[in-house]
Amino acid sequence: MQLLETLYRQSEPKDLEELAKSLKCDMRTIRRDIESLQEILGKVQGIELRRGRVSANRSGFSAGYFTAQLETGADAKEAIAKAVVALLPENSAIALTAGSTTYAIAQRIRRNAIADESPRNLIVFTNSLPALHELIAGDVSTGILGEIYAPDDCAFHSPEFRSAFQPSIAVVGASGVLLQNGNNPAPLDLFSHRAEEAAFLKQLLKPIPELIVAVDSRKLGKRHPWSFGGAALAGKSVTLITDSVTDEQRHLLDAMSQQLAQQGTPFRYQTAL
Repeated sequence: MQLLETLYRQSEPKDLEELAKSLKCDMRTIRRDIESLQEILGKVQGIELRRGRVSANRSGFSAGYFTAQLETGADAKEAIAKAVVALLPENSAIALTAGSTTYAIAQRIRRNAIADESPRNLIVFTNSLPALHELIAGDVSTGILGEIYAPDDCAFHSPEFRSAFQPSIAVVGASGVLLQNGNNPAPLDLFSHRAEEAAFLKQLLKPIPELIVAVDSRKLGKRHPWSFGGAALAGKSVTLITDSVTDEQRHLLDAMSQQLAQQGTPFRYQTAL
């Protein structure tokens, strides 16, 4: 409360070290408190007292697919986000696609940026409006991918995608990930629940050499009507990050890794829990 009142009263930015001294605490405490305030203020517009009952006014996202997925598997998504951000090199340009798991990744990037932890000096472009808000809150260099806003996804898409932004890594969410064995020419396929999103992602990912696919285990083995992976992943370096896999899935992933390597597509996977 002292921090919030201090920030409310002052008209100019205050040096972090000076602020810590005035509040008689460590700079790390100030960073943690700022993170907590950003988390709360990003979700609560105000407080209401009506008929003896107190409630918070929430600035929720548009109702739809994205919002419905937010509360599902929150612990798994947080663990996946932590694992993904640990893989991101400093001073790199990242494309971050829309989705509830990738939104958790944007939140983790914001927390690390506020705490001045690695990875530093990222440039992260995204087609997710909620993720964009998180990146801006963390003072991360960012921008929008796409032109047409879809409220159901809280995301931007484009029928024809063109951008001067040239990321070295794409962090990708998916509504489904199909794992296949045998002589299938495309043993790994990624799916979207929307045709527009799948078409947009095919264009977006085409020139990017490295992909990190971030999905919770519920999406493994799940197929949707619209694919944006398969043969489009050929020649790229692909890392799959999920929360957990079954023994059967582990054997399948090991076999896929060998098959994809023979096709010139380095593939590895990692479990976050």
